Amino acid sequence: MKRIIYGFLMFSVGLLAVSCGGDNTDDVILGYTTDNTLAIVKVNLGKIDGKLPKKEIMNDKSNKFSASEKEKMDLFMNAKDNGIDIEKPMYMVTDKDKDQFSFSFIGWLDDEAKFTKNFSKISETKISIDQGKNLIYSDKKLIGSIKDGMMVLSRTVGNPMAGMMGGGAMPAGDGEATEKFYTAFWERKGTEKEGMITQIEKSLEADADVNAWINIYSVVNTVSRGYIETLAVNKLLVDAGCGMSLNFDKGKIDFKTNTFFNDEMQKLVKKYYDSKGVDYNVVKNIDINQAKMYSVGFFSLDFVKYFVKEAGFEPIVNQVLEYKGLKMEDIAAALNGNYAFALFAEQPVDPNDPYAYPKPSGVVALGINGDKANKLIDAIVSEESLRYYAKMFHNKEVLVFATEDSQLQLLKDNKAAANKKLNKVSGVNSYSWATGEDFNKGFEGKAKAKVVSIESTTKVDGGNASSETVIKLDKDKKNALHYIFGYE
Repeated sequence: MKRIIYGFLMFSVGLLAVSCGGDNTDDVILGYTTDNTLAIVKVNLGKIDGKLPKKEIMNDKSNKFSASEKEKMDLFMNAKDNGIDIEKPMYMVTDKDKDQFSFSFIGWLDDEAKFTKNFSKISETKISIDQGKNLIYSDKKLIGSIKDGMMVLSRTVGNPMAGMMGGGAMPAGDGEATEKFYTAFWERKGTEKEGMITQIEKSLEADADVNAWINIYSVVNTVSRGYIETLAVNKLLVDAGCGMSLNFDKGKIDFKTNTFFNDEMQKLVKKYYDSKGVDYNVVKNIDINQAKMYSVGFFSLDFVKYFVKEAGFEPIVNQVLEYKGLKMEDIAAALNGNYAFALFAEQPVDPNDPYAYPKPSGVVALGINGDKANKLIDAIVSEESLRYYAKMFHNKEVLVFATEDSQLQLLKDNKAAANKKLNKVSGVNSYSWATGEDFNKGFEGKAKAKVVSIESTTKVDGGNASSETVIKLDKDKKNALHYIFGYE
């Protein structure tokens, strides 16, 4: 156990800390959020604490705790006895500095003596606080810092992209943060970017079990090693961010996202996506009643074309398409942006073939603009490898690929599909539905409830995009966490 003390300690603090949500900790965190901050996760463990099946875990005879382990678990489950300030949430902050990342867990203490005493028991090391330097140690290993009750536990990690793209060795710096790091942390000046501050405030204010904000632009810039800044498309991505929230409710799990774009990107999104909802006619002749998953939606080819051009990739794309006698303009003219796809049960395996394996079964449908699609269709028809793997059908409205001829029969007969399972949600840009069949396989014999459906919608409004995914269980008397942990 002593070899994993650091990770165990941070996880313990996270599990024990709880929040009532009525404090100004978001403002405090903003004071330590810089232009180099990549992400912030706020764990409202006060809400989660009330949803965890703690009594069931402690009384579960199958857990076979020793007397010592039971004492640790009891400490683990009772935040009020461990010096943690239960009025405040926990945050996880990711920052980047040159070729190094730092991951910081931030929480608050209200009794340092209880914290050091009880976490020494839990971690099986001597947890101590150097009051002169405001540093926290596990035995003699530096693991964190504390100031005015605010505790920071950090690790540093070298940027893996640095070695890959620079051709050199991986940068040093993996491991516990240094005393110099913590000194610099307390001296940080919060960002003055009003847009960034607004994004974070909106992302963390939602009443959810978990909230998060991601600095999309900085993440993309980091992954591309600054290459994105050299492209014209950079102006569209500047200040882009995303907020997320996660809730565990009775019989379901709810996950939401919201994007934040700059003014120029918002204008572009409005131009190409306003009044462009889902056209369910794209599946009017495709039977999805037997599908285990389907999705229907709209994407703007004109937006994609504009984005590719601004990124400077249009010549490269046209060069790739040239061998088929096509240009990106031809594809944009052919497709109207409506799409659908469905997955069905895998095709039966031939019992007489020892090398046989389950083959996927599905349909992909693309809305087309009548005769304007002829050039694209001719190019596809001439592709022998594609004809080998997929069956194809097209009329003036839709181009469809299928793994089996029977899936195209209604299209060929121009007969409408019953599609009783099709949920025609209005006011959205995409809708997806799936059974919990594949999800449940991974938890067979462990979870006390089964996933019956996973539904997702996306909506573009006012130049920003939002989404919601709801996972529904077959039981709803208790919170989803009870069932996830394997209790009724």
